[in-house]
Amino acid sequence: MPKKVRTLLRVSSKQQLHDDDIPMQRAEAKQYIARRDDWEFDREYIEKAVSAYKNNVEEREVLQEILSDARDHQFDVLLTYMSDRIGRQEEYSFYVATLNQLGIEVWTIKDGQLKTEEHIDKLLNYIRFWQNEGESKKTSMRVKDTQKELVKSGKFVGGKAPYGYRLVPSGMVSNHGRLLKKLEIVEENARVVRLIYSLAVNKGMGYEKIAKELNARNIPAITTDKWKAGTIRSILTNPVYMGYLAINRRINHNGFIRLDRKDWIYSEEQIPELVIVSQQTWEKTQEIREARKNKINTSKQISAKEYKEQYNVPFSTKGKLALIGLATCGYCGKRLKNGSYCNHWTTKAGEKKISYAGRYVCPSKCEKRSSYSQNYLEGIVFGVVETYMEHLRSIDITEEIEKMQSQQRQGIEKELGTIHKKQQTLQTDIRTLEEKIPEAIRGEYYFSAEKLSAMIKEKEQEMVALDKEAEQAKNRLSQVVNQNSDLEKFITMVPNWKEEFQNADTQTKKMLLSALIDQIEVKNDDINIKFRIRLEDFVLLESIGLPTTPYRRGSK
Repeated sequence: MPKKVRTLLRVSSKQQLHDDDIPMQRAEAKQYIARRDDWEFDREYIEKAVSAYKNNVEEREVLQEILSDARDHQFDVLLTYMSDRIGRQEEYSFYVATLNQLGIEVWTIKDGQLKTEEHIDKLLNYIRFWQNEGESKKTSMRVKDTQKELVKSGKFVGGKAPYGYRLVPSGMVSNHGRLLKKLEIVEENARVVRLIYSLAVNKGMGYEKIAKELNARNIPAITTDKWKAGTIRSILTNPVYMGYLAINRRINHNGFIRLDRKDWIYSEEQIPELVIVSQQTWEKTQEIREARKNKINTSKQISAKEYKEQYNVPFSTKGKLALIGLATCGYCGKRLKNGSYCNHWTTKAGEKKISYAGRYVCPSKCEKRSSYSQNYLEGIVFGVVETYMEHLRSIDITEEIEKMQSQQRQGIEKELGTIHKKQQTLQTDIRTLEEKIPEAIRGEYYFSAEKLSAMIKEKEQEMVALDKEAEQAKNRLSQVVNQNSDLEKFITMVPNWKEEFQNADTQTKKMLLSALIDQIEVKNDDINIKFRIRLEDFVLLESIGLPTTPYRRGSK
């Protein structure tokens, strides 16, 4: 009676499928079975786009089905093209052993029968699957390296089109004969993307708030009925919207881990036809997002004042009071809180009415003065800000800004050069010490091996510290353009700044004021406003002849 043979066909990606099928492996298997008089084809198991390297035995449903059918003695032989069709990890050698123990012969077209009867058979199987894993790692590295080079050159490497784009034929063909595609902007969706970035930058909204705002406006979501925070996050963190493709944004290490954006691989040049938001807008969004993340992570370690000095963005834009977070009590130094209240009354006609009374209050309830009405305090501050900005608008400072950017860049680049020289010296020292270890072990060097090891460790710690310094300097260098462009943005963003500011909602005013003002110290009839336009020591203001001392409204 012929043995019942079942075949296992598998490819690891959709690109390897031909019309959603695996015809080559099937044809090879049929020919192999036909050459055996004692074999009879029974049925096939097929895995489409399943990785035998990324998934273990328990995660592969087809392998579990095969194991279940083997326990029920439904077939006698399992045939596959190569051993790597079964698996690409050492653990798959134990899977083959389990099938053998159940009386199932495991054969491959290229490698013959996989036996586990003798110790040497088990060892050979283990080595075979270990080699399969090594080949997978090499293939993965080659694919990643190829993808990196493609992305650097501005080529789309596959996957779904991000929201705001669609895939269209690029006119190019891959080495495997597949028609390659490229991204193209869908203007209707691109307008929504611009709105999302505007809500994040100009109104200081987080992911949840933006999702709620889009849902409230009945803007159709991408794949579900409602916009969700995770979708907003993916849009606000994708550099494709400023015209740069990127990969290596996350790694799979027992679950996906998002990498810091300094570790991403970007296209070397901006792709103009992909730009939906400006690079400045995208970078500003990351600055706000990361500042809030850092604030949450370090909320128990730094004060609100330190947070403001370090990040210069409001942690929250909630509420109707625009100066919360900026205004402090001039007597005790504490930040003023929201002390607003509502008045309820009923008219003679029986109509119920409510009026809102905005108020800033001192949490310490200082005796000299503990509360200030919203109209009083905001009226004074807004008036001063409008006058201040109108004055700045009348001055052409483009050349000064460019000069300051150049000076700052040169200073940081010089610092990076010094750090790099120190790193090279340390690397040379470490190599020299390591080369002397064999002599020290033989007693032919005047330092012992233990002493050399301690010296090497000390040098390595110095290298870690220098790497951290270099990283911080690079971050400062990347922020130079954004920091110095804030002033230019305020001065040139609209023809009539005063009118725009007056018509802006509270959230927008909070974002604008946060970039302009460091602190507002409030006393009875004495308001001290310290402007900060994110320029170190007001160098730019001094260079154009503007006063750098705080504005003070004294009593009269």
